[in-house]
Amino acid sequence: MTYEELTELLNGLPWGENGVPKPLAAVLAPPRQRQRRIAGEPPGRLEFLLLAALGLSGWSARVDLVQALNGERGLQPRSGSYRRAVGRLDESGLWVTHIASFGYRKIALVRLSERGAGLLQEAGVAVVASEWERAEQAHASRGDAGRGGSFGVTLHTAAICTFLHHARLRGYTTEACPAGDPGNPAAPDAAIARFGLALNTEVQRHGGETHRKAQKWRNLERLQGFVAICAVTPAWAIRLARQAQDQGVARGAATDLGTLASRAPASLWTYRWRSPYSPLEVVEEDVPEAEWLVGERVHAAGDCGPGVDVYTRERSR
Repeated sequence: MTYEELTELLNGLPWGENGVPKPLAAVLAPPRQRQRRIAGEPPGRLEFLLLAALGLSGWSARVDLVQALNGERGLQPRSGSYRRAVGRLDESGLWVTHIASFGYRKIALVRLSERGAGLLQEAGVAVVASEWERAEQAHASRGDAGRGGSFGVTLHTAAICTFLHHARLRGYTTEACPAGDPGNPAAPDAAIARFGLALNTEVQRHGGETHRKAQKWRNLERLQGFVAICAVTPAWAIRLARQAQDQGVARGAATDLGTLASRAPASLWTYRWRSPYSPLEVVEEDVPEAEWLVGERVHAAGDCGPGVDVYTRERSR
């Protein structure tokens, strides 16, 4: 899903009697509230749209929900209208918020509460699991859930959600913790795609045992013909990329959340390699990955099965 596609879905949502469907009206637009329009919308409508954007997309980065709403409104993302709407949603308990920080930049992550999901569904809005929930559930099923808890969020989950935000900002479609290939034990943290090429990505903090990470790189290369890594800092991006090369991974790309948070949208990747023996190359321009992450067998976007011959060197010329 793209920002534009989500905006289109939001434009088709029901209005209810005064801008908010009945199941949510009592919470978001109390009858005693003065009927003053907010950002051109009836009272409670902005909150309903933010909640619905989360339910429809599953995007956990709150700023992405605001961007989808703002496509036709022209408000500043940090405007008072949005801040007040977010504050009312926090107070209502319809969603849960967690503030994460990477590269000295804070990012607000959200997920629906059980009550929020239920009321949205009563209002006729489809609800999908959020990226926050998908990441926590996927890692819980593998026995490495950490300390997130029922409505908590681990640092690893926060890093996954933040990486997906930066990918969307740069034009990729995104999915948290995609279903694996039955024939391959790889369990990537994120699947992103652009220009028809899917990139299953490991989001790796500096923890973890070296031998487990080494196996991750080998599994991911067998899955798609290359490795894609997101670390938390530039130093760890370099270190993990070199670990992958040490395992014989022939080509790959690496990035880090600190760099992504501090520079304008450009390339998602900061380093790449095209041989297990070559030095890491700095990625300075946003060139489609199909032009340099090429191999005999890589995955087309949306394909979770065995590799298909989509981008060979000959076809990419």
